[in-house]
Amino acid sequence: MARVLRAPLLHFLLLGGALLALRPWWRSDMEESRPRIVIGADDLERLRETWTEEHGSPPSRAAEDGLVRDAIDEEILYREALARGFDRRDAAVRERLVRLGGFVGEEAGGDRDTLEREARRLGLERSDLVVRRHLVEMMRLAAGWLGPNGLPSEADLEAYRAQHAAEFAPPARVRLTHVYLSEDRRGASVTADATALLDDLRRTGTGPAVAAARGDAFIRGAEFDGSPADLERLFGPGFAESVDAQPVGTWVGPFRSSYGLHLVWVHAREPAPTPSPTAVRGRVLQQWLREQSEQRRREVMQALRARYAVEVVAH
Repeated sequence: MARVLRAPLLHFLLLGGALLALRPWWRSDMEESRPRIVIGADDLERLRETWTEEHGSPPSRAAEDGLVRDAIDEEILYREALARGFDRRDAAVRERLVRLGGFVGEEAGGDRDTLEREARRLGLERSDLVVRRHLVEMMRLAAGWLGPNGLPSEADLEAYRAQHAAEFAPPARVRLTHVYLSEDRRGASVTADATALLDDLRRTGTGPAVAAARGDAFIRGAEFDGSPADLERLFGPGFAESVDAQPVGTWVGPFRSSYGLHLVWVHAREPAPTPSPTAVRGRVLQQWLREQSEQRRREVMQALRARYAVEVVAH
């Protein structure tokens, strides 16, 4: 029996049992030690009302869940900003409190320090919406701050540029002439008119220099030279994709745009050129920093959320 009591396995099992027995108490104690954030029924109703005013209808369950998450994160950022003393070090916040102290305090004739103290006595650094939003944004920026050690090396930037080469290359370009046929002017006959004109242009060998006069006047002219994205913005969804599949140096169509129908003559296409690393370095650095900062912000927010016990009531 004594040998059994001295066995390491038995000791391990007894210790494990003791820890399991203490686990509910330990978790409860940890929960109580964390500051609490409570989203109550009134808070939920305010979030729903704000959403409804902005969108014209109540939020869906998914949208409401997003509103609650954002409200929790905002409260966390606000509390963390106060804990770090941002409200006492930031000039904009202090100026706001001085003005508020002058408006509502009993010491309206005092100096700036007196007015600020009066505003804080009234709790305005916690109740004023302008101060709150400013502190939340300050903390959000601080959460994404990379610091000097977070800056990339030239090797990092070159690897990032190579990985995202298509994003930093200038766009391809297309140059074309189009003949426009207005749906408003021609009504139900616009498709038949476009088909007949296309046949005639092909049969007679009419070139783009004189063909535009055969159609209706277009507000942006008959010539286009730009990127596919520019073409899409000018003529509407799907137009650039339709033109991209067509041969060069012949009349094709008709293609529908936001305005009517178009017969198109593609003069040339220029592929996207490969930019030099020097030419795009600034854009590469900016995008790299933006992505890294956002990743840093997500990590910091995850750590901050773990510090709080959150309760959502009537959700």
